[in-house]
Amino acid sequence: MAFGKWPLRPALGPLLAVGSLLALAWASYAWVQQRQLDELHRTLDSRAELYAASIGGALNKYEFLPLAVAQSDAVAQLLEQPTPDKVAQINAYLIDINRRAGAFAVYVLDDKGTTLASSNWQDRSSYVGVNYGFRPYFKNAIAGGIGRFYGIGASTFEAGYFISQPVQRDGRILGIVAAKVNLDWIEQSWRTPGAGEQIWVKDANGVIILATTQAFKFKTLAPLAPEAKSDISAQRQFLQENLPILPHKVRRQFADGASVMTLERPQTGESPALSGSADYLAVHRALGPLAWQITVLAELDQVNGAARNAAMAAALGWALLLLALMYARQRRRRIADRLNAQQTLARAYEQLEIKVEQRTADLVHANGRLQAEVAERERAEQTLRYAQAELVQSGKLAAIGQMAAGVTHELNQPLAALQTFSDNAKVFLARGRIDDALDNLSTISDLVKRLGYVTSQLKGFARRSDDARKPVSVRQAFAQTMLQIRTRKNSQRLTLHESWSGDDIIVLCNAIGLEQVFTNLITNAMDAVPEGQDVHIWFQARREGTLAIVHITDNGPGIPLASLDKIFDPFYTTKEHGLGLGLSISAGILRAAGSALAVRNRSAAEGGGAQFTITLSCDPGDKNTETGDIPDARE
Repeated sequence: MAFGKWPLRPALGPLLAVGSLLALAWASYAWVQQRQLDELHRTLDSRAELYAASIGGALNKYEFLPLAVAQSDAVAQLLEQPTPDKVAQINAYLIDINRRAGAFAVYVLDDKGTTLASSNWQDRSSYVGVNYGFRPYFKNAIAGGIGRFYGIGASTFEAGYFISQPVQRDGRILGIVAAKVNLDWIEQSWRTPGAGEQIWVKDANGVIILATTQAFKFKTLAPLAPEAKSDISAQRQFLQENLPILPHKVRRQFADGASVMTLERPQTGESPALSGSADYLAVHRALGPLAWQITVLAELDQVNGAARNAAMAAALGWALLLLALMYARQRRRRIADRLNAQQTLARAYEQLEIKVEQRTADLVHANGRLQAEVAERERAEQTLRYAQAELVQSGKLAAIGQMAAGVTHELNQPLAALQTFSDNAKVFLARGRIDDALDNLSTISDLVKRLGYVTSQLKGFARRSDDARKPVSVRQAFAQTMLQIRTRKNSQRLTLHESWSGDDIIVLCNAIGLEQVFTNLITNAMDAVPEGQDVHIWFQARREGTLAIVHITDNGPGIPLASLDKIFDPFYTTKEHGLGLGLSISAGILRAAGSALAVRNRSAAEGGGAQFTITLSCDPGDKNTETGDIPDARE
């Protein structure tokens, strides 16, 4: 068994495609990059030759200057016998000749290296009186040769190219004539806007003395030899310059000495700072008799960009070819699949006809059974209609029983209060307390009205009451409720905590119905607290826009969680001898007024107990009610 062979076969095609794509892209990149490098190499070769020729011509232009001055008899006479008059004469002569030649300075030194006359004798950095015997150009010329030297001036602190010639008379060397040439103009010519090249010139020790970028000057590409360090220090060639190594890395070396190197990319503008790194192609050419070397560098961004574009084009072309091949293959596969599907469909059609015949026979048989079932269902429906009629009759009886029980429940409390207030009225009359008796009789009259409201609810079985949404004072309804509550047995256990927000709140509800709701909630709260324990009830009323919110909270054990969803159902009670109609009736009264009743158990952190919340609509005619539409509190 060739384990693992067949799973590789589906992935072999994509792997080959990706591999060929990468190989083609890499080959295209390498081929185009090499061609671009060769072309850039040829371009830099010609430019390096041009730059080398221009620098050589500029330096050769000044070779004659010290030689011409050395031929002057006046200069020789100054060296043989210097006097102030001769010094002034030669200073004027040097100024004139330097003005025409355009050098930085021309000056005459005696055989000890001390400057006797100079074209810059009037400047603060005048060479007159300064000894330059340590300079190589003096030592070479005083020995009878031609002195050539590049360094930083010890007096002016400006770099330049020094050329010197001996002054000879009768076979004797009397002194030398030196000329200093400033080469900054050459660097300026290299820094033309838009030039994408970097150019530098290294001296025989490998120190960069000229460069398009100031950050490259007076740096080396390799550590200096100890002898070179010693000579540079003795000659004071670069004064206090440390000559650090320029950070770079040679990536590739060519046979003719050219190389690809990585350098820090110089920033644009006048700032000498460097920014980032880039790859450069560097081409070198020897320069002049001082064994200098000029290097022309060009960034490889365009070369690499062309190579990348070629690689992307090759990859894109190859990818398009692969996609075309894949499309052709998929198209052939779809055609084959379509033919197979047609053949499969024809076979399926034949099988379907056979099955249809079989199903037709089955349906005929099933139809006979269905007709028998229909007859059976018709008989069952007749039985169901008879049962429904019986159920409707039972529902009517249950509704009558519920109304009777509700009336009985609601009449108990007012009748008990009537008994108490009538007994008190007789006592007050017997004692001659007519005013107190009249108050009790007025209360008895209110209770009779309430009894009339309770019995009038029987009419609601046929139609809805017209006074379900009348303006009523919450404070007055609560006061009437507490007047009845105080007549109850054990009412001395009750401690009431009232909280009202501002003025009285006028809501839309039936006045006696609202008192009945308050009575049911407060008496239920008192019943919920165990015997022998003080009852604390918190009554809070506040206005929120066009709504009035009333909270009634007790200190009882709360409502069992299983009963919270059923607490407002008729005949559902948690009391041992309760009817289960008080909360149901209260909720019905509030619903008729467009209000709502809710309940929750408070947490231990809140103090425990049950809290009922009544949401009522405020009377739009109340001046304390905010303007706007009166929403239904049940929404």
